Amino acid sequence: MEKYERIMEIGRGSYGVVWKAMNKQTGEVVAIKKLLEEYHTAEECMNLIEVKSLIKMANHPNIVKLKEVIRENNTLFLIFECMECDLYKLMVARMKRFSETEIRNLCFQIFQGLAHMHKKGYFHRDLKPGNLLVSKNTVKIGDLGMARETNGKPPYTQNVTTLWYRAPEVFLRSSFYNSSVDMWAAGAIMVELFTNRPLFQGSSEADVMHKICRVLGTPTESTWFSGLDLAENISYRFPDFPGVRFSELLPNASSDAVNLIASLLSWCPCERPTAMQAL
Repeated sequence: MEKYERIMEIGRGSYGVVWKAMNKQTGEVVAIKKLLEEYHTAEECMNLIEVKSLIKMANHPNIVKLKEVIRENNTLFLIFECMECDLYKLMVARMKRFSETEIRNLCFQIFQGLAHMHKKGYFHRDLKPGNLLVSKNTVKIGDLGMARETNGKPPYTQNVTTLWYRAPEVFLRSSFYNSSVDMWAAGAIMVELFTNRPLFQGSSEADVMHKICRVLGTPTESTWFSGLDLAENISYRFPDFPGVRFSELLPNASSDAVNLIASLLSWCPCERPTAMQAL
């Protein structure tokens, strides 16, 4: 790690800390993620889902590049390319909303990255504006610490995805879910790009589900039969709402954008388009 000089801290979480740093040999600016957990062997490091998945997905233009993995005194450092900011910070900094052309460009790149990720056998599970990294006109999917292999064995953990972007099947404790949870999150992000505010901004799981029902309308046997079973299994009762049209929520969006968002935010996971279909 001696070849890197830290510039500033740019992120911190339960996983560890991220610094902006410079390679003293080349002058290249990078992002260094230091993990809190100890790793005692090189094999342990290389089996970490974030490392394994990024190596498998290497060199895609819309997935952040892992440049180096360093283990020093049982501490693991992941060296990434450094991006200017994330989509959340970009939205906060902007004084005006994105145009539909800008949204189309951003979402095209997000779907490109997701399509590659899903094709390589992984899904992200924590897609949100803060994990979408931006430099100039390029968007890259970052932070794969919560990623999962698509052929992994259930039961899957429930503590995934920031509440506002979490798919309803995860709230209802489904023991099996797949890449369609990423597509739900992408739909919520699309709406946020149009409105500059989160669509399902809630303070708790119940609050977010209430907001989802208010927008989509209460699910029925025809819209999400398996969801009614999931709800019954945990004694959850859906609040009663008729729902609203996305065209009313997004009056400035084209019919193509509205239709795509409506399909991404379908109650039933199997009704959501894949990333490849969304392209």
